[in-house]
Amino acid sequence: MLLRFHIRLSILAALCFATLGGAKETTAPLPAKAAPATAEPADFAREVQPVMETYCFKCHGNGKKKGGLALDKWASPDAVVQDQKTWKHVLEALRTGEMPPDDEKQPSLDDREKIMAWIDRAVFAVDPANPDPGRVTIRRLNRAEYNNTIRDLVGVEFRPADDFPADDSGYGFDNIGDVLSLPPVLFERYLAAAEKVISLAILNDHKLRPEKIEVDLFKITGGPKAGTTAQARRIDDNEASVPVELPVPGEYQLKLSLESVKVGAEPTKLEWKFNGQPLRSADLAGRKDAKEALTATVRVEKAGTYPLMLRVANPLAQPEKDQGRPVARNFTVRQIIFTSPPQPVKAPASQLRIFAPGRGQPTLEASARAILASFGQSAFRRPLAPTEVERFFWIGKQAEKKGANFEQAVQTALTAMLVSPHFLFRGELQTEPDNPKSASPISEWALASRLSYFLWSTMPDDALYAEAQRGTLRKNLTAQVKRMLADPKAGELVENFAGQWLQLRNLKVVQPDAKTFPQWDRALATAMERETEMLFQTIMREDRSVLDFIGADYTFVNERLARHYRIAGVEGEAFVKVEAPKDRPGGILGHGSFLTLTSNPTRTSPVKRGKYVLENLLGTPPPPPPPQVPDLDDKNRKELTGTLRQRMEQHRADPTCAGCHARMDPIGFGLQQFDAIGARREREDDAPIDSAGVLASGEAFNGPAELRAILLAKKRPDFLRCCSEKMLTYGLGRGLEFYDRPAIEKIARSLEKTPNFFNLIFEVVNSVPFQMRRGEGDHRKFSERKEAASAKPVSAE
Repeated sequence: MLLRFHIRLSILAALCFATLGGAKETTAPLPAKAAPATAEPADFAREVQPVMETYCFKCHGNGKKKGGLALDKWASPDAVVQDQKTWKHVLEALRTGEMPPDDEKQPSLDDREKIMAWIDRAVFAVDPANPDPGRVTIRRLNRAEYNNTIRDLVGVEFRPADDFPADDSGYGFDNIGDVLSLPPVLFERYLAAAEKVISLAILNDHKLRPEKIEVDLFKITGGPKAGTTAQARRIDDNEASVPVELPVPGEYQLKLSLESVKVGAEPTKLEWKFNGQPLRSADLAGRKDAKEALTATVRVEKAGTYPLMLRVANPLAQPEKDQGRPVARNFTVRQIIFTSPPQPVKAPASQLRIFAPGRGQPTLEASARAILASFGQSAFRRPLAPTEVERFFWIGKQAEKKGANFEQAVQTALTAMLVSPHFLFRGELQTEPDNPKSASPISEWALASRLSYFLWSTMPDDALYAEAQRGTLRKNLTAQVKRMLADPKAGELVENFAGQWLQLRNLKVVQPDAKTFPQWDRALATAMERETEMLFQTIMREDRSVLDFIGADYTFVNERLARHYRIAGVEGEAFVKVEAPKDRPGGILGHGSFLTLTSNPTRTSPVKRGKYVLENLLGTPPPPPPPQVPDLDDKNRKELTGTLRQRMEQHRADPTCAGCHARMDPIGFGLQQFDAIGARREREDDAPIDSAGVLASGEAFNGPAELRAILLAKKRPDFLRCCSEKMLTYGLGRGLEFYDRPAIEKIARSLEKTPNFFNLIFEVVNSVPFQMRRGEGDHRKFSERKEAASAKPVSAE
């Protein structure tokens, strides 16, 4: 009861910790420091407004409000700052080249850059010379992180978080601090999980226990082998023998579970011998599908391997016939178990590892403190202060006073650690945590934690902790990132980043219409998911260009997927690397995963495909549709006729729809040669497929190959920027804000020169938002508190 009381206090503290951390979240930027004169933003009236009058006011000024936007309603920079949301959209339209439209007069690159720089500095107060790293809401471990951390911390193969409530997602990922809530049901789940994990990791008593030794039926030799499985082995009148390894001398209980069918006038008789000595013979019941259990006692004088022989003792002189087939007497062994005499049970490997720091200590108390300090450093991902060690030592001592032995007392303290907010939540300690003007590098311990949860979705390993302990992690960052990407645990980046960025997780629930697509099955869905995972894994492991995500000239298929893609010469379940077919674009655009995820159950959806590309590959998502606009398949709307493309063009004729659909639809039309499950086709609705289109920025294409070429050339900066934004969002565990633009631009510029995967990862982990954080709270209130504190008279001693 005492343990549960203290543990519940820990959970309550965790809730308060998380709530207070969330309440302090603010998107206010660091107050900008005075920048050098050369870095001042352009003069609004003299340099910015004339450019907008020349290139923008034709549609968005002088009484015109195309798309509901008028850019001449702000008379001064101070007024502009009051509408940051609108200017954010203006900034994105300028950056992507969507505005001004392709058929209008275009500003020079210098003018475009001038306006973008002015918006950054004047509207958003972004100062590249004094970057604001932002801050991350303290957040709990999500389910994947919790399971992986338990595995690496404790060393048990147990996934307790599989029974936790599903994690919420934000900005496309489930590791975002702002949405990782703490529902009440998690309280008891955390406690139950901690108790179960520690009970599996540590043997807490020294009772003698019998050991059950189950015989592997595949090791039986002699007699018929046909149909043998791990749960069934048929035995006839031929001697069948199996070696049994017994670990200690003494008396063993032998249990034989079997089934038999009566053949002939008398029952089948079992003959069995152990180490050459006959055991009690038995008549088998002979009831079909009815298991029976026979037992015997055997004794050995020393540990070793001994033979067990089985056979039918009364074979038929002439086999009987059943429906014309000869039938001989036999029986089927289902299970063979030897139960040993009671013996000391070996401590599990997890216990040996956890208790290792306590070896060689002069007293049990010193040993317990060493164990708690070592385990706590790994669990909390930083060294523990002596007072923290004493707090958990005290919990163990209370258990000891209630009669617990040493192992049980340590178990109690470790269980409390696993429900501590310092284990369940990730956060960084700061020198001035309440000062929003203070931006400082996070500690090397915090950097090690950010790195490991970014690339591995788990706690740091010994090598990272050693670097943090020496203070050399930043110095050796390049080598550590390369090592981590080569580690098998980097597969979590495929599962958790790629699985969410590319929405692969949704393939487990997508269900195309069975009547329309009878060839669809779970095996095909799994193969599609694996194809895209292997593309990501190859780019990561071989440090290929991230442009391979849309430009790869290779793919990965097994026989099932190759047949779907009409690729000849692939057999079996194993995936092999093949050249991308000429009629299917390499990279994600040609993957069945993407093409299926962006379709409706009965037909393709050019809108969904275009929206997916804009959101996930180009980083330029369209706004949500107006609420009053009916869906294309809405039965209450005016009937649309013709092919799917023709119906969509009629839908786009509505002025409220035209703006967004002009961006999405052409991309989707370019991929119409693939049906709703990604199979190649030439016709739709009894008409030839028209896969030509013109992007909103003016580039024309005909078919998926030309569309892909445009994305790789003209849209390359957008794609590289999108990769930068997605990876930084995932790495930070928060949504990106306007003050993150300098970091994003720096990563994207580096990728323009060196677009390989390692460079993307390294630029993210070396960025200001990843390496630093600012204090929390409101800077005005902090200043007031500081001034009030400094104004207090110093009391005389």
